[in-house]
Amino acid sequence: MEPLPSYEDLVWLFEAEPVRHPAGEPWPYTSVTFRTTRAGYDIEMDIEPGYQAVRLRVHTVAGHKLIDLDLEGVLSVGIERIEDRESLRVEFPDDSPASTLWFQMKPDVTVTWSHNPGS
Repeated sequence: MEPLPSYEDLVWLFEAEPVRHPAGEPWPYTSVTFRTTRAGYDIEMDIEPGYQAVRLRVHTVAGHKLIDLDLEGVLSVGIERIEDRESLRVEFPDDSPASTLWFQMKPDVTVTWSHNPGS
């Protein structure tokens, strides 16, 4: 995954320290799981930079599954701060059918995904 998301930026976005798998391994040589609640939704993201993998899950606070995306071949992950919006940006390689996934966490929880029509 290049560039790597900043660990500090991810902590800022999720407003919480992640769980590391295995515990004690340094970023980015580990898998981490971030959890937070936004606008009535429980949000969880697992990220494994060495395997270019990201998993995003969204549940209602009552436990109903809304989104479960297991993303592989991720090129990069970044954080976007535009005015009052806070978003996670997931990029895929140019030759991938997927292009950019935007996962906005504030002020509302929204998902926008673009694709490469030529792939």
